[in-house]
This record gives sequence, structure tokens and C-alpha cells, in this order.
Amino acid sequence: MSNQHIKVLLAKKKIDVHGRASKLIARELRDAGMEVVYFRFGTVDDIVTAAIQEDVNVIALSIMTSGHMLIAKKLIPALKANGMTDVLVIIGGIIPEVDFEELEKIGIHKCFISGLPGETVAEYIKENVGKVSLR
Repeated sequence: MSNQHIKVLLAKKKIDVHGRASKLIARELRDAGMEVVYFRFGTVDDIVTAAIQEDVNVIALSIMTSGHMLIAKKLIPALKANGMTDVLVIIGGIIPEVDFEELEKIGIHKCFISGLPGETVAEYIKENVGKVSLR
């Protein structure tokens, strides 16, 4: 799907005051040819509503202030309930690596450690968008 238009909802928490890394990732995904919707959310329902309205291929969560497990546990069922089973869901930020396996069991497709080059994320998206589903 690397030549197809890819639309990414880059969602970060409203109370999360960081912004540099998520804006850097947004720019790098844009430079990789993707359309990026930068979105600050308060609730999981905000993410789902924005994803439906924007008809995105990818939801990229940027979490720096904890709460990632609870968000994932609510987000994946909400996406399924709204028929968004073909969206690629990734997460990055300050996520303890010990949580990666559990997040993937919940349904997050890929967890990224902080500090990775944006091209690593872009390559993963290009290789996997359209090929995954939420079980």
C-alpha cells in the first residue's frame, strides 16, 4: 500500500503538555507522503469520533503522561463497535517496554519506544496499513 494515500490520526492527550516529539513525528509522516491529522483528545470517544469523521487508515497514539493501558483497553473495543476493524493502531511516547506485550494482546498493532527516527514509524505504517485487522 506504499503508493496509496495514507491518512493518519495522530492523537495525543489534551492534558499532555509535551508536543515536540509528536509534532516531529507528524512532520516526518507528512514528509513520507502521508496526510496527518494532529488531534488532541480528552476521551477515547473523541478519538473514535475523529477517526470516523476523518476516515483514517491509521490511529497513532502519542502518550507521555501514562494511562496508555486504560486508553488501549477502551479504544480497541470502541473501534470494533464502530466498525473500524481495518484501522492500523500504533502507540508511542513514554511507554514502558514491559507494557508492549500486553498492549499488543489488547489489540495495539505496534508499540514504539521514544527517540526512534520518524522514518521507522513511516516504514512500519507503509508496510502494514491495509494488511491488519482488529480481532
